[in-house]
Amino acid sequence: MPTVSIRLDRVSKRFDHTVKGEVYAVRDVSLAVEQGELLTLLGPSGCGKSTTLRMIAGFEEPDAGTISIDGRDVTHVLPNKRGIGFMFQNYALFPHLSVFENVAYGLRVQGRDAAGITRAVNEVLELVGLASYGRQQPHQLSGGEQQRVALARAVVFQPKVLLFDEPLSNLDAKLRVEMREQIRALQKRIGITTVYVTHDQEEAMAISDRIAVMERGVVVQDGTAFDLYYRPRTEFVARFIGRTNLLAARVVSAAEVEVEGQHIALATGHPVGSTVQLVVRPEMIELSPAPPGDAVIAQRTFLGEKTDYLVTLGGVALQVSATDHYRRPPMEPGQPVAVRFHPEGIHVL
Repeated sequence: MPTVSIRLDRVSKRFDHTVKGEVYAVRDVSLAVEQGELLTLLGPSGCGKSTTLRMIAGFEEPDAGTISIDGRDVTHVLPNKRGIGFMFQNYALFPHLSVFENVAYGLRVQGRDAAGITRAVNEVLELVGLASYGRQQPHQLSGGEQQRVALARAVVFQPKVLLFDEPLSNLDAKLRVEMREQIRALQKRIGITTVYVTHDQEEAMAISDRIAVMERGVVVQDGTAFDLYYRPRTEFVARFIGRTNLLAARVVSAAEVEVEGQHIALATGHPVGSTVQLVVRPEMIELSPAPPGDAVIAQRTFLGEKTDYLVTLGGVALQVSATDHYRRPPMEPGQPVAVRFHPEGIHVL
């Protein structure tokens, strides 16, 4: 049976707002993170994900509930007594210290011996690909290199738990992709339990074992990226994880629904004549040239690996993604098309 490394049991945090009065930043959150797992807290700004992370770290104290790490209640324990490594959004490197001394700082505070510090720092710098950078100053490094120094500093003393608060937000798009791959590879290599905060859905899906989606201080769904994408429990999750079409469909039989005149073979479990809401991802819709009818291409965006279309079908606008343009040129705006839904990828809310 998997060992739980971090447990939050009905944790809440309130703040006094000068206009709104008492406001819940986090309300009744319960989560369990297994040993070696990478859990991402995902949600829009103000949803409570960073406050939750700060409570795990000990920078904020909950108003209700308990937090435990490796079976030990740390709800009221100081941050430096929790055995955590924390990587801040702005890296928080000491500008007057070399790379080596930045990484060694926490070990010196702990009173480690000089030989042990040198060995540990050199090992972790090699681990993050900065073996020859020890004498460099932070201002001599690129943004990605500074980020790796911050990562080395967070893991050098072998913490029980590693926490990330939007660590890639200051990097450009290409470097973000490179660094998230490095973080994921390093986390798996050392097997450390990790909680990662981001508002970037693609980033969360790329690095996480499991994702907890937060809305207004509450965890509305947690699961794998696949589960959240193809089996969202709420409209918020469906809209927030990737692009989607939320379509009202009429149940016409036990195994068929109708959307704007299009019949789809889909068993919903709802009574005939009722209306259901479908989650239809853009790649679950296939387009083909057709004589003038109900559907027409309103907009086209060529993105290399795929072409995104906005298609009007009766009274609805559909987002469609196609990857078959290497076989034929992308279709043009104004072109009439036939729309085919792939029922195996459609989810009923």
